[in-house]
Amino acid sequence: MKSIRALSAALALLLVAPLVIGQGADATPKPGALTPETKTKVLEEASKLITTSAYVPGVDFTKWNTYLATEKDKLDKAKTDDEFADAFQAAISKFGFSHLVLHTPRAVATRMSSSTVGIGVRINPTPDGILVVGLIEKAPAVEAGIEVGDLIIEANGVKVAGTSSVAGPEGTQVKIKVKRGDTTKEFNITRRKFSTVRPEDLTWVDKDTSVLKIYTFDISYDRDRVEDLIKQAGKGKRLIIDLRGNGGGAVINLMHLLGTLLPDNSVMGTFVDKSLVDQFVKEQKGSPTDLKAIADWSPRKMHIRANRHEAIFKGEVAVLVDGGSGSASEIAAAALRDTLSAPVVGTKSAGAVLVSMMRPLPGTDYVLQIPVDDYVTAKGIRLEGNGIVPDTTLAKMPPFLKKGEVDPAWDAAVVLMKKQESTVKSGN
Repeated sequence: MKSIRALSAALALLLVAPLVIGQGADATPKPGALTPETKTKVLEEASKLITTSAYVPGVDFTKWNTYLATEKDKLDKAKTDDEFADAFQAAISKFGFSHLVLHTPRAVATRMSSSTVGIGVRINPTPDGILVVGLIEKAPAVEAGIEVGDLIIEANGVKVAGTSSVAGPEGTQVKIKVKRGDTTKEFNITRRKFSTVRPEDLTWVDKDTSVLKIYTFDISYDRDRVEDLIKQAGKGKRLIIDLRGNGGGAVINLMHLLGTLLPDNSVMGTFVDKSLVDQFVKEQKGSPTDLKAIADWSPRKMHIRANRHEAIFKGEVAVLVDGGSGSASEIAAAALRDTLSAPVVGTKSAGAVLVSMMRPLPGTDYVLQIPVDDYVTAKGIRLEGNGIVPDTTLAKMPPFLKKGEVDPAWDAAVVLMKKQESTVKSGN
């Protein structure tokens, strides 16, 4: 039974669905794709799952119909998948926790194909426009000459009002105006399909320190690449794991990364599901919401199996997080800090750590993501709603780095790792 539960958790998701698609330029839904019949079917099937299968300790899911009723007008008036999903999500948000998400057909297709249609920019909305904070390699924006730091202020002659301002179908053209320093420039860009995969990468800060950037633990996570990069990092003494902006993914990929860094059989934490809570209440007469007590008592703790029974990297490790670090990323940061005393640098993480399952809604192309387990760290901390508080908090991180600039988070992490090295050498 224990091995079955562990396998079930490993196949589950710890993924925070982004509120804004990074490149902000996806294809629009096909006309007529959302019908009253589709909306009715989605609501029926989703409501059934939420009230019978979703689980978070202490949450009363019978309130769902009441929450749904508050958004009835918006749901009825929705003409597109996105409008419908936004109204549905507004009802869901009243529960006040993560990992209960309605995914549109387009979002499902994007995730499964690791591709989308657009111009290929990663953005940060501002009051003055859309700030370009990253570019997709080989995507239309790069080829047109868009640069990181450009502020998109107009699309087709209209002031931008969000990511939808530059969205459109494949093959169509958008004329955008950007502010670059003290000048403005115009670009005609044709939207097309491009890959959303961001391969993990390794950057050397100095001869002894490298940074491994993990963009996601979801479908595109590449285990062989990660192992190869960590082996390269082994040429140095310090490794910074950069999980900023990483919204999570599959538990099995999270455990793979930890298996390259932690000693074999390390305790990662405890997944808490309904059957475990019910068993605890029955046998211990305890509270169903005392997650620390439940985790301490539980025989189902998750153990890390080091890859090839030996961690690949054995030097000092630090972790970078921010508000975009969610779910599997938060579990990784906590496990590395608990087991290796790895310092955490950045800003407080998302606090969105529930194990979830993706459930296709019968008769539709929608998918509902529902929470089924909570999580408690090896040191008894519930991360959902709390997040990871860094050892060194950087008050303000730049939205992007100009060429040649050094990431302040890297410098802060190196300082902490050198301090740990000094403490170990002195025997204190």
